[in-house]
Amino acid sequence: MFCVLLFNSVSYVFLLLCLYILLCLCTLLCLCILIDMYALFCIFFVLFYVLFVSSVLFYVLFVSSVLLYLLFVSIVLFYVLFVSSVLFYILFVSIVLFYVLFVSSVLFYVLFVSIVLFYVLFVSSVVLYIVCVDCVVLCIVCVECVVLYIFFVCKCVLYYCHRVSTQLQLNISYYTNLLREAESFLTVSQLVKKFPAFNGIQRFITAFTSARHLSLS
Repeated sequence: MFCVLLFNSVSYVFLLLCLYILLCLCTLLCLCILIDMYALFCIFFVLFYVLFVSSVLFYVLFVSSVLLYLLFVSIVLFYVLFVSSVLFYILFVSIVLFYVLFVSSVLFYVLFVSIVLFYVLFVSSVVLYIVCVDCVVLCIVCVECVVLYIFFVCKCVLYYCHRVSTQLQLNISYYTNLLREAESFLTVSQLVKKFPAFNGIQRFITAFTSARHLSLS
């Protein structure tokens, strides 16, 4: 009976020990399962965190890429705008310079035409002055020629008159000598009676001689 009780006690103790061991094993198993679950949870949490961070980083990278692309496009557009502005400025400056060149060419042409017209006017004035001077000189020469001609004619007339008067004087002297010789032979009354025209010739000779002496004096 005692053995049975002992056996029962031992069996009971062994059973309790088995139960305790089983409980410990269950607890250990539960702890292992909990630890595994916690580890898995931690791993899943870490993986989820890493995935979230990766997604955030990818989003940030995508946004950064988009912003970088937008920045690049903005820089390109700004460069294009700057180049367009520079080209427009160069075009405007070229148009202004072309206008200035055109105006300068027109002014130079006007200046050249003015110089040519001034030169033509100056040459015309000089030619007109020369023509006027030539006309005046020609008039003076003509007047001098006319004066010289008149002087020459007057001189010729005077020379002719002088020769005529000299000839007449010689003739008068000759006739006077003849008359003196005739008077030595004839008297005046006899000559008048015989030659009635002689009295008129003597009067003419006397009048011409007195007129010549008056013109010479």
